[in-house]
Order: sequence, then C-alpha cells, then structure tokens
Amino acid sequence: MEDEAKKTVSRIKRFVTPFFNLAVQTEVFGFHHIQPSGKLILTCNHRSDMDPFVISAIFPRFISWIAADYTMRIPLFRDLVERCGCIPMAIDGNISMASIKKVQQVFKKGDVLGIFPEGHDYMVKGDFESSMVPFHDGFAAFSLRNKVDIMPSVVVPIEETISDYPLPPILRSFMGMPKEVCEIQKRVVYKKVRVLFGEPIPHQDYIGLGLEEGMKIVSQRTKSAMEDLQEKGRNEALWKLT
Repeated sequence: MEDEAKKTVSRIKRFVTPFFNLAVQTEVFGFHHIQPSGKLILTCNHRSDMDPFVISAIFPRFISWIAADYTMRIPLFRDLVERCGCIPMAIDGNISMASIKKVQQVFKKGDVLGIFPEGHDYMVKGDFESSMVPFHDGFAAFSLRNKVDIMPSVVVPIEETISDYPLPPILRSFMGMPKEVCEIQKRVVYKKVRVLFGEPIPHQDYIGLGLEEGMKIVSQRTKSAMEDLQEKGRNEALWKLT
C-alpha cells in the first residue's frame, strides 16, 4: 500500500505541479539540509489549507502527512487522503493504535512523516498577522520514541489574499467537522511564498531524558527553530544573505 501511495503521489506531482507553480510562485532555501534518505519528521507551520501542497510540490522525497481524522469524512478528500498515504489521527490526543502502527511503518521504511504541530489552531484563530500558536507535542514523542531527527520548515507568505471560507458552516457541520472548524470564517490563498528548510534537530541530543521532559524541550527547540526560519523568510535583508 505504501509503494502504491508513493506511485500515486509521484503521478499527481508530475501532472499537477506545473499548474500549481503557475498559481503559486515559490522561492526555496535550505534544500541542502534535506537528507536524501532515512527516517525523518518534517514539521511545518500551518496557516493555510494549501500548506501540504506547497511543501509536497517542492520536497524531493515522499511525505506521509498526518491528517486530522475528520478529513476522512469530507467527500472526495477522503479518497485523496487514503491514496496519498496520509495518516488520519484524532485531534483530541487520543491517538489510536492503528495510527501509531502506521507512523511506525513510515519510520521502518526509512520515509518522511509530515506534521503540522499547530494542528488547525492557527486557522481557527483567524489572525493571519500573528505568530505561530502553541504546538501540540505529539511529534516530539514520535521523535523520542522512534529515535528520529526533526527537520523544521516554514511557509512564509510574500503575497496572498484572504478570502471567505468556501464551505458554509452548516455544510461543514453536516460533514462532521469539529465546531471550531465549522466556525472558521476566512482562509489564506497564497500567491507567492518562501519555503525554508532548517537544519535537522538530532534526536541523539535528548537521549536519556524522560518522555514528558523530552517532549517539552524538543517541542520548544523545534518551535524556536521555525520562528528563526520565519524571521529569515520575512526579512528581505536576511533572505538575500541566504
């Protein structure tokens, strides 16, 4: 199934990426940080539902994205999630054993797990000028328990529009989306972005720490690294130095 997902994503990228690049101009920094092989956790900020497509279009390796479990109730999107190897996961923290096993399979195969540590909280907040919201620490637990490095990344908007959310709240509710998602009023549509990949955070730095302490430290280090990348992407002078 995993190999089939990789083939599906490869076919989609070959067909869709040229059109996507016409719609969204993307500048990239940090390709040299991307490990060509081996298990990896890729974290990214999440201010738009376009984020996984922006990253997947340019990332040279197959990514198994963590997706909120309610996406499996959205018509058509469910098929896309399943075919592209995404892993549905409960947003309330009660992660099923089935989801954990799928994550472990990603690492066993030496692949990349993609996670948005903010979840949908930033989009729910609706303040697209604000900094990142607090992280959910589950990705740090995956890193510590499975001995996997974390690569921080960010999408920094240079040109975008803020539009009304395309689905009315009553329809979102009918689809089984959580209340906070049903109440989202606006969404970001990117026109031009900068994507920055940072230096991987080695899991070896945290061997010996208890899980709870380690999760907090790893989560904060990852967030700090992503905030530094955001600053570099936003600051024209710093960007030109890259």
